[in-house]
Amino acid sequence: MAGLRGEVRAVAGTDESLRRSLHELFIRHYDNVSWEVFSADFAEKDFVILLRRAADGAAAGFSTQKVLRGERGGDEARILFSGDTVIDKAAWGEQELVKAWCRLAGAVKSQEPNSPLHWLLICKGYRTYLYLPLFFDEYWPRREAPTPPEEQALIDDFGRWKFGPAYKDGLLRFAAPKGNLTPELAAVPSGRREDPRVKFFLERNPGYAAGDELVCLTEVSDGNMKGLAKRLYRDGYATGLHGLLTG
Repeated sequence: MAGLRGEVRAVAGTDESLRRSLHELFIRHYDNVSWEVFSADFAEKDFVILLRRAADGAAAGFSTQKVLRGERGGDEARILFSGDTVIDKAAWGEQELVKAWCRLAGAVKSQEPNSPLHWLLICKGYRTYLYLPLFFDEYWPRREAPTPPEEQALIDDFGRWKFGPAYKDGLLRFAAPKGNLTPELAAVPSGRREDPRVKFFLERNPGYAAGDELVCLTEVSDGNMKGLAKRLYRDGYATGLHGLLTG
């Protein structure tokens, strides 16, 4: 599958037909996700990054996003929280989701340029976790250094506020299943297991295949981003949120 195009929409502007098609896409990759749970989670978000096949407009991936407010070191900070995210396996290797997310992050930052913006990412699998070292210099948790107290406090505060007793020691463990990778996608190729960052993820989240999630945090800023991510972030910052949204 090639030729994807990405767009960012306000969740409030999506209809049930689109949401149903995204749920169908999601459950091809994740088990134990009912329509009711998916729909409620989707509705509470602010934005959805939508990937469509250029050939026929069919959905090939998406990621839901919400802007929250927290406190870091006594100062207010904004948090861009990524919720349900999936890319059709046939489209792996495409970069449209990454491009759209970086532009959205820049557009959100431009709304309050003097307020720190963090990305809070909950990782069900190592592939998601590896986006952090690919695009950011500093992120938490990571193998190279212990998480600073202020960042850990932000992770803990969010985890307890949003997930209650399901959150403990940087991980989400739900009493009732809320979605886990299918066995095929949960498998880690033998060669990947030797990657130090993959090993770190597996050590920190040994129950990932059962649906446990590692809560991660990084600052979204020009100084902390690198490569393509930084260029796209700057593009989104210049465009602004109003210019970025479609639909």
